[in-house]
Amino acid sequence: MNFRLKPLLVGLGACVIAAPAMSADTVRFATFNASLNRNASGDLLVDLANPLGSSGSIRQAHNVAEIIQRVAPDVLLINEFDLDLNGTPGAGSTPMPLGYSSAAAGLFQDNFLSASHGNAVRGMTDGIDYAYRYTPNTNTGVASGFDLNNDGMVGGGDDAFGFGSFAGQYGFTIYSRFEIVGVRSFQNFRWKDMPGNLLTNDPTANKLSDFYSPDEVDALRLSSKNHVDLTLKVGDQEVHFLTAHPTPPTFDGAEDRNGKRNHDEIRFWSDYVSGGATGSYIYDDQGGSGGLAAGAKFVIAGDYNADPLDGDSFAGAIGQLLGNPRVNSAMTPASAGGVQAATDPSNNGSANQSQRGDPANDTADFSDSAPGNLRVDYVLPSADMAISGSGVFWPTDEVQGDSNDSGALFDLVGTFRNQNLYANFPSSDHKAVWVDVQVAAVPEPESWAMTLAGLALVGSLVRRRR
Repeated sequence: MNFRLKPLLVGLGACVIAAPAMSADTVRFATFNASLNRNASGDLLVDLANPLGSSGSIRQAHNVAEIIQRVAPDVLLINEFDLDLNGTPGAGSTPMPLGYSSAAAGLFQDNFLSASHGNAVRGMTDGIDYAYRYTPNTNTGVASGFDLNNDGMVGGGDDAFGFGSFAGQYGFTIYSRFEIVGVRSFQNFRWKDMPGNLLTNDPTANKLSDFYSPDEVDALRLSSKNHVDLTLKVGDQEVHFLTAHPTPPTFDGAEDRNGKRNHDEIRFWSDYVSGGATGSYIYDDQGGSGGLAAGAKFVIAGDYNADPLDGDSFAGAIGQLLGNPRVNSAMTPASAGGVQAATDPSNNGSANQSQRGDPANDTADFSDSAPGNLRVDYVLPSADMAISGSGVFWPTDEVQGDSNDSGALFDLVGTFRNQNLYANFPSSDHKAVWVDVQVAAVPEPESWAMTLAGLALVGSLVRRRR
């Protein structure tokens, strides 16, 4: 280069060809298996319609709401939230339209999330309001018409398309501060239609094709609840919120039907975000086909019932997401409470001591005899979005061995079977998990035009000088 031209190029670079500045919105995405499921159809509706009630299940709902307020997510998935159809308990196989919110989701917003919580010890919270909600349909409790557990009888939770004692039990719902502008659900996607699936391509000695009849293989759905892709409008960007709740890899026999299903439910999102031909086999409930478009931003969230190192998962289950190059798994949410809980004096077993995973990353307080505490809840953004923070809402217990009724922050989470407000916990055996994601804005077209024009000018000057 002619060095007499260098000052000109430096000047032009400073004032013309600098790349357009891009600001980023910090968005907190969270998942919480809040155990807002109930033992009988319609009970959740009753609880959420009576916020002044004194039952343990109503107090549990208040504790869940307070945890959400303290985490303060912008976008939230709640797993284990019983479904109703416009106020009537139940579930079906028809996709819910964009903007659908169950009556229970509305009651939880109005009577619990919008109300202040807390006390003088841990301080008070402000209500949190979400402008947008979506409640998908679910396979849980929806009768399949088959004897799927091979016990000689047709009916009950094990014979439903997804385990549930009644239709709609263990569903999920989503709350968002950002507008929901699109939805794809995959409730009716059949397991056998996934290439290389573990249903018809089982590599183990106890093959699922021997456990299930040909008619059952034809009918089985992959998703135990649903897989849902919600498109959110974040500033001038679209972000896909990919939500699911794969079945636990337990409660079966030597055939490991739940473990293998869990593996393939997790694989579904890995294929979906990988682009190209990998997800071309996928079809949705709305009549569309194919996976996520190349370059699309996404956040995968949910209780995936799979730990990277411990527990009963089929080999490599959650690694399909954590090792996917399209997924940003660089930062692992952690808590001090998880470390403390591993050796809590009230533990009913020693399973935690033999685990390989770091207890700081655990997200669920399970029985300490088996399987022990595990990391099973995930918020995983796409690799093109940076993570600026993350965490697990699991406070430490300042006075271990007490009754957990001092009003301290820890009393919202408790210890396994050490405080029996509802289902062994003040809130849930799972903890809320959050990740702060940087969603970069797209530069204005005028900014790119100026940049390109500047580059063209510099190129012309260089050619003339030469």
